[in-house]
Amino acid sequence: MRIGILLGPFPVVSEKFILNQIASLLDRGIDVEILTSELRKNTHTHSIVQSYRLLERTTEVSVPSKIANRFLSLPRMLPRILFLHPLYTLRAFHPRYTTASRNLKTFYFLAGCVNRTFDILHCHFGQNGLIGAYLKDIGVAKRLVVTFHGSDITSYPLRHGKGVYRAVYERADAVTVGTQFVQSKLIENGCPPEKIHILPAGVRMEEHPPVPLEERDPFLVLSVGRLVDVKGFRYAIEAFKEVVKRVPQARYLIVGNGPERLMLEGLIRSYGLTGSVELAGEKVDQEVMALYQKASIFVLPAIVTEKGTEEGQGLVLQEAQACGIPVVASRIGGIPEGVLDGTSGFLVPPKDPSTLAEKIIHLLEHPDLRKKMGEAGRTFIQDRFTMDSLAEKWEHLYHAIL
Repeated sequence: MRIGILLGPFPVVSEKFILNQIASLLDRGIDVEILTSELRKNTHTHSIVQSYRLLERTTEVSVPSKIANRFLSLPRMLPRILFLHPLYTLRAFHPRYTTASRNLKTFYFLAGCVNRTFDILHCHFGQNGLIGAYLKDIGVAKRLVVTFHGSDITSYPLRHGKGVYRAVYERADAVTVGTQFVQSKLIENGCPPEKIHILPAGVRMEEHPPVPLEERDPFLVLSVGRLVDVKGFRYAIEAFKEVVKRVPQARYLIVGNGPERLMLEGLIRSYGLTGSVELAGEKVDQEVMALYQKASIFVLPAIVTEKGTEEGQGLVLQEAQACGIPVVASRIGGIPEGVLDGTSGFLVPPKDPSTLAEKIIHLLEHPDLRKKMGEAGRTFIQDRFTMDSLAEKWEHLYHAIL
């Protein structure tokens, strides 16, 4: 099989789940080519990009990041593409591809992909599925798979209209999701249920070895994620005011970067937590792994944003559990499907710093419970979320739709 993986910018540190899938497909001998709108060659990124030589498998379509620049470049590109492929060019502007045609991405992918063919084009994120629907219609792909991850279905239709993905639902041969929560959102939006397959983002267990409790920092609490509102880090910082009153040695490390950094830094100062809470910035896989091996508790205090965005799965929770770390997370979105509440961790109401603090304190004060939950979490992930078993399921799905 020849599989095309269609993405936005690549590689992106926060999208390790996509790298995991690509690497696992390559391990199974599947021919994969990555199509990206923007190749980030000099980005500090995960080691898997180098070890699997993924940049050598990547074709950049070169879509200008700003829509204004796309329109400015259009007069220079349009005559040649129109001459060579008149029907395909006119179709690129068809309104059935909604946001993908309005923002000219269909046209740019036509220019970059017209001479390529794939047995299956696999698009990550619903927005890219619109491009995939167009490429299937012009013969670039025989079959189309689209994977939805979260905000692409929880908030994107609210911004662009309920029917924004109609072409995806019509043209996709399979639609995949990580959780039943995302599945329900797709069905509500009009996706045929028979097309949906639940295949969660998985963990490469060899990258997440367990570390004995006695070798960990007993007071280190860890979070990993982009500094955006849906992650809810402001509520964990507020909770830590209570945590340090009971456990003064406790430290909270947040790994990631994003638009809320300045706001979160202000909260840390205003709560007097400068010595207890640290924003560690963006880190790649090996750096994050070193922190997983040190931490004793992992926290994901996610929320439902005003725009309706929710966590579709929260892969960092599976990574933490794979390392034997008990987790504390919000009971929203797809998170409950990836945590054994009361067994591998605790689920708490969103935007509830008091309950969040209570569970963190309880785990800090009970090392035997941390050990028991950590062991249960690793077993849970081995049973449900390993990339070895999931890659086999991906391959079966690909064969089934060909």
